[in-house]
Amino acid sequence: MLSLCMPEMRQRKVTRTPGSPSSSSLHSWVLLDESGTEEKGQKEEKEVKSETSWKLEPFRQDLVVVPSSSGDEPDEELRCAVCLNWPKDPMVLGCPSEHMICRRCLSGNLCPLDHQPFAHIRPPQRAVLTMLGRVNVRCPDADSGCDWIGQKAHLEEHRGSCLQALHRCERCNALLRKSDGEMFAEHHQECQEPSSLISKSCTSDDELHHDDGLNNKKSCSRTADGRREAVERIISAYEQAEKINVCFLVDCTGSMGPHIRAVKEHIRFIVYRMRASLPSAQLYLSFVGYRDHCDQVQSEVLPFTNSVPDFEKFVESVRASGGGDTAEDVHGGVEEATKLDWNTNDAATRVLIHIADAPGHGSKYHNLSPGSDNYHAQGDPKGRNLEELVGKLKDNGVQYIFGHIQSNTEKMVRVLNETFPDYIQSKEMKNTSLVAEVVAASLHSSVSNTVSTLTSNMEASPDIILSSESPDWETITMDLVTLRQCRPVPDVAALYPGADAKLTREFDESTVRVAVAPLPFARGETRATRHARREDGSAVVVKHFMVPLEDEEEDEDGHHACVAAAPTASPVFGANAFESLFTLSEVSAIASFLADEFSKTREAKDKIRFLSSAAAWGAEVMPFNLEDALPTGEFRRFSNNVGCWEPDAPKTLMEFSRFTHEVTKGHLMVVDLQGVFSAEEGWILTDPCILSEDLTRFGSGNMGPHALDRSLASLKVLLDEEPVHIPAPAAAAVSMYTRDPSLGLPWGSYKPPPRAVATPWRPPHTPALKPEDRELRLDDMISLLLAPRHSGRKNFKHVILEEAQITALIEVARDTFMRQPTLLELEAPIKVLGDIHGQFYDLLEFFAIGGTPPETNYLLLGDYVDRGKHSIEVISLLLAFKVKYPENFFLLRGNHECASVNRIYGFYDECKRRYNVKFWKRFVDLFNSLPPAALIDSCILCMHGGISPELENFDAIRDLARPTDVPDTGLLCDLLWSDPCSDGSGWIEPDRGVSVMFGADIVEKFCEVMKVDLIVRAHQVVEDGYEFFAGRRLVTIFSAPKYCGEFDNVGALLEIGEDLSCSFKIHRS
Repeated sequence: MLSLCMPEMRQRKVTRTPGSPSSSSLHSWVLLDESGTEEKGQKEEKEVKSETSWKLEPFRQDLVVVPSSSGDEPDEELRCAVCLNWPKDPMVLGCPSEHMICRRCLSGNLCPLDHQPFAHIRPPQRAVLTMLGRVNVRCPDADSGCDWIGQKAHLEEHRGSCLQALHRCERCNALLRKSDGEMFAEHHQECQEPSSLISKSCTSDDELHHDDGLNNKKSCSRTADGRREAVERIISAYEQAEKINVCFLVDCTGSMGPHIRAVKEHIRFIVYRMRASLPSAQLYLSFVGYRDHCDQVQSEVLPFTNSVPDFEKFVESVRASGGGDTAEDVHGGVEEATKLDWNTNDAATRVLIHIADAPGHGSKYHNLSPGSDNYHAQGDPKGRNLEELVGKLKDNGVQYIFGHIQSNTEKMVRVLNETFPDYIQSKEMKNTSLVAEVVAASLHSSVSNTVSTLTSNMEASPDIILSSESPDWETITMDLVTLRQCRPVPDVAALYPGADAKLTREFDESTVRVAVAPLPFARGETRATRHARREDGSAVVVKHFMVPLEDEEEDEDGHHACVAAAPTASPVFGANAFESLFTLSEVSAIASFLADEFSKTREAKDKIRFLSSAAAWGAEVMPFNLEDALPTGEFRRFSNNVGCWEPDAPKTLMEFSRFTHEVTKGHLMVVDLQGVFSAEEGWILTDPCILSEDLTRFGSGNMGPHALDRSLASLKVLLDEEPVHIPAPAAAAVSMYTRDPSLGLPWGSYKPPPRAVATPWRPPHTPALKPEDRELRLDDMISLLLAPRHSGRKNFKHVILEEAQITALIEVARDTFMRQPTLLELEAPIKVLGDIHGQFYDLLEFFAIGGTPPETNYLLLGDYVDRGKHSIEVISLLLAFKVKYPENFFLLRGNHECASVNRIYGFYDECKRRYNVKFWKRFVDLFNSLPPAALIDSCILCMHGGISPELENFDAIRDLARPTDVPDTGLLCDLLWSDPCSDGSGWIEPDRGVSVMFGADIVEKFCEVMKVDLIVRAHQVVEDGYEFFAGRRLVTIFSAPKYCGEFDNVGALLEIGEDLSCSFKIHRS
């Protein structure tokens, strides 16, 4: 039986082979035996030790360029095409223009200049590198006393002899300079004994690289005590960050009543969420309410307190009142926030949650009309400077979260962020039900930011280039590697306290051929992950430590073998790297055994399986872990290895973590759970960590007994305590508007509040824009978008459309919409679809069921984007049909066809990821021109949301202005947002926090007054795809089956015949 323990193992050291090829794009290494003898040649032991004891540390700072006195500098065109600096590490993209840029200027697999995908990355030609080498630079260690200035081409030669250059001990990871003299020599003597291939006292870190070598110059071995100190330093940073002071800065004028109530009602949920996800959370709360200069009570302040009842009592006493003009005294509110004692609780995490629906005084902060800032249009009357006040908060370490409610505050946030770049983080809080979730998530993120700040002196993870492109396996050579994989744990007793560690480190050894992708597709703290293929074609992944680019070799064509990471000082090379990788194999084997034990009594959906991991090495590659590929699904990380859990982590995974601790009699706990969910197999996880009191075992992910205690405390809150839920808003027959109490009959006595007069829609006088005017290849685009219907859902990923063609389509479509009225007046027969939400393949199925234009007339009710993965394909096909058949195909506006909504729920991110932000803005302009309602044969009224108390006649819709954003209240808002309510009558305050809800009595009266037979709307998920209301006077249509993958609903298509008969066709995804 083989056992991976040192006395029986041959001492080995890994070193680099100059000039060796690397067909798999990983670095080439050879193994040396303990005497220093290469398997491919002979070297003296003394020579090996001399070469491998110290490694020149790569520099991270930008090079300082010094103008040449002779003027002998390279051509200006060789500067980086993005940042325009001389590139430190130039690369040429395989985009159409072959741009040369700095490696750090690249993010993702789109060229940052023309936003086109590139097939490969290559270094510049040698002649270009030679010219760039003429740039004069300072030594990167100039701040430490080196005064060398010379050509970049000679920099590495200089650094080899520079006394100020940092060197890293390859055995203990210490950082020293040769100028340290005696200390450098003393360290060299202490580290003469070669490190072991597998050593408990020198376990390298694959996740926790926080040892400050400069502050520990005399530390020569990573003993258990040294590791314990490093771990405690990280745990201390987390616990300091979990001391949280949060101040709610709230506009308390008349319109803010619902948000003030939300802060009071949701605070217990927020506190519970913090305790559940952050084991040692200490939360202190403050409240600052402000109004305007004309109000008798301009501000109300509660200092920081850790008493939730006191906080609730104070907020309960605050009334929404006053306000004067539209702008409010934001200056005064922020000033009160600066006066708070932010040092209370010795808190490291300090957060201001600012919730407001109006900007501060001064035209600098808003674009309001002159009458909306009557008092102080030129600024604060007390002469306070808002930037100075916000600067005080920033200097005090306060993180600023702004709760966005209305668009009129956007300029204020933008202006402040121009002074303090990216300081204020804007979060959507228009819907009061979002307050609890947004605040909890923001506080969780703020704690993470604080941890990052507190550990900023510790070694940072490197930047790396990722690629989502599928590798061309036919061009990648197979490498022969040796696999060393831990055997399954023989019995749970092997995991008890005091059990022999050898029992979990027995292994099997085999060889296999593997092809590895040239670029990683994902990364962790210090490992990059690449797609790979076994010789039999099965999909696997390779996970290897990220290495410095300075260590790369070039192949015969002068290309670099690996572009996995930007320059960094990874301490996990050679023997230490292999030990870390084998330890990960051991951890995976233990987690797999415990998962099997846990799953024996669980249903299929609650079973847990871990991917096995083998440590691999070969003559042509650096060491790596080889694992099976995860199945397709949404990858999530649910917990970490210091006791923190994501808010929506499944209970099953929490129970599993606790089970691992109980079944091993408290010896260990499996944590850091991440992976995908499969309805057939349950949870499939990868890369776990194990916590144990024995810090010499289970690798760097083992954060020791303190982290174990934190994890147990967190699980106690999550699994044993009664959860706190967000209070459900009570339905009440009250109005969102100031209206007559007899609002059961709104069309007569009701008078809407006064509004700014907007110019009604009028058709353009210019000639209609045609596809050929913009070189739009419309037929080609439609054919391309309809093609996936024949390839099958499983084979469909994306339709690649040219940005220029979509831009032309948007331009022509917008012109088409603006030439048709705001209230479309249509004729039957026609087919009606509800929400699509980016579910492109389901849209194609509906066209297969109902036919395509012009043979079939269509009306779609909005919500084409967000939620689903293919919003761009959906809206592109719909616009193409609209432009091609403008009199047969009609689109209404939904509430998601609005910038403030689709900025959050996926469409913005999809546009930014696949194209760019400007691309998204073009769609926003288009959405602002969509009509909100349609009338079929004068008796069937269609819209996305519902009816409105301001809809007295159809001219009210016809006179709506276009293009326009969606206002916060009023007729257009209601047409897109309102909902029926089966539990009440009259006009009801909405669950969504926007618009209104209405009872069946309102629908019946509306139909009678407006002479309408049927109202057709969308906006809500209904299980059967359609649902009647108010005695079949209103029907809801929903056409996104299995919505978001979370509902079991079907989708429906409404067919309205020539005789106005209605029938439904159902589609199951």
